Amino acid sequence: MDAEHSADEGGQSSTSEGEPPEPGPEDRVTIRLATGAASFDADWVASRLESVLEILGNEGATTIGRVAIRVVDDAEMDRLHQKHSGIAGTTDVLTFVEDEPEGLGVDLVACIDEARRRADDLGHDVGREILLYAVHGVLHGLGHDDHDPDAHARMHAEEDRLLELVGVGPVYGRGGGA
Repeated sequence: MDAEHSADEGGQSSTSEGEPPEPGPEDRVTIRLATGAASFDADWVASRLESVLEILGNEGATTIGRVAIRVVDDAEMDRLHQKHSGIAGTTDVLTFVEDEPEGLGVDLVACIDEARRRADDLGHDVGREILLYAVHGVLHGLGHDDHDPDAHARMHAEEDRLLELVGVGPVYGRGGGA
């Protein structure tokens, strides 16, 4: 499984009208990078996320057929956040889910600028932060919520549990965002 690194002629990774990413034809996990976003190892993120998906499947979670991640900058995230959530300003990750014949299709938009800020603040690699955003988005796709304090604690504990199981260790529990 390889992460997809692609950009259109304008330098931005895109889909129709800058919407959520589209999956690659063969890969279960696809990562599309905007120009300047290649400050992390997308193949490492994709392989760890694939391991998380295997763990979730083995534990009886709803089947996730694919995950497509588009990594964008603050300006694009602000635009998408306003369009899809009605909230001005950037955010770490947006999640879009659809039922597909092979299981859930989870489309994520992750903000590289937010990931860089958080990784710098916490002293870890940007790839770890992007992986946290991906796991967070997958859990949202499976129905986890983080809008009240108890649900927030459960969801973030689950993120760290999964990241421990794939050998990354806790990211959110170390003060990461998502």
